[in-house]
Amino acid sequence: MNMKEYTELIEEMLQKEGWPSAPCNLYDPIVYILQQGGKRVRPHLCLLSAELCGGKALQAVKPALAFEMLHNFTLLHDDIMDKAALRRGKPTVYKKWNTNIAILSGDTLFAKAFEQMLQYEGPNKSLLLQLFVRTAIEICEGQQYDLDFETMKQVSEEAYIEMIRLKTAVMLAACLQAGALVADADMQTQNLLYQFGIKIGLAFQIQDDYLDVYADTNRFGKQLGGDIAENKKTYLSLTALQTAQGVDLEQLQYYFSKIDFDKQEKFLAVKRIYDQYQVGETAMRLVHHYYDVAMDLLRQLDISESNKQKLKQYADLLIGREF
Repeated sequence: MNMKEYTELIEEMLQKEGWPSAPCNLYDPIVYILQQGGKRVRPHLCLLSAELCGGKALQAVKPALAFEMLHNFTLLHDDIMDKAALRRGKPTVYKKWNTNIAILSGDTLFAKAFEQMLQYEGPNKSLLLQLFVRTAIEICEGQQYDLDFETMKQVSEEAYIEMIRLKTAVMLAACLQAGALVADADMQTQNLLYQFGIKIGLAFQIQDDYLDVYADTNRFGKQLGGDIAENKKTYLSLTALQTAQGVDLEQLQYYFSKIDFDKQEKFLAVKRIYDQYQVGETAMRLVHHYYDVAMDLLRQLDISESNKQKLKQYADLLIGREF
């Protein structure tokens, strides 16, 4: 199957769920967020991995849907914590309904995700359940670290990498391992796919930090500097705070001390310091590093070269590789 067919399968199965009509304030928000689509990266990886390891995509549908529901559950709750007004260009659930409804709908979506895993009938069901539960816990740990960082003056690079590993990378990795489990692949294959997902996830998140400052706005259609405006801890901000000196460091600390600045003024002032200390280049070197490690892991996989190429192409698409 190709990616278009994966997407069609995922959308078809989501529609077949037949969400109850009542209570409408519980289920309508779930349908609302799931129908917004998104890239469906996580279920794609699960279906792709199953096929690469010799299984069938249809066998992996239940785990794929479980991880997609888990992902959307995290979005429902993250939007509340981040006070985000928009998600995928539409009002977030807590804005369209209210906070209590968003919390309860998110809880229900998590339960439905677990139900999908329970409905799976195939090899390694117990191991899949363990993987799913561990991943859900780790994502929550990553979100808590991210919240903790908001009130911390200093955060080490190591702590930041661990946070994004938990918050972003582990779900990509788990989806790849889940597909391998469905195909009953050996442990070495599972571990290589999992670590491949971790490295690609880290590269993806650090590049996302980079794009918030240096993206081509015509191409990406996003306003630059959102992370800077909100004093969000990113790889770029942490690197700048560690390397800037003298007046530059004082200015960074001043702008990151509060948020009531003119956004454009703050963005340009901080970006000037990033440029001076080549923070963007440092970030992209790390993106290159994680990507290269991922490709080395891919080469070690005992699958056909054509299948390796399929996974490489999807990884390139995911991180928008242009280097």
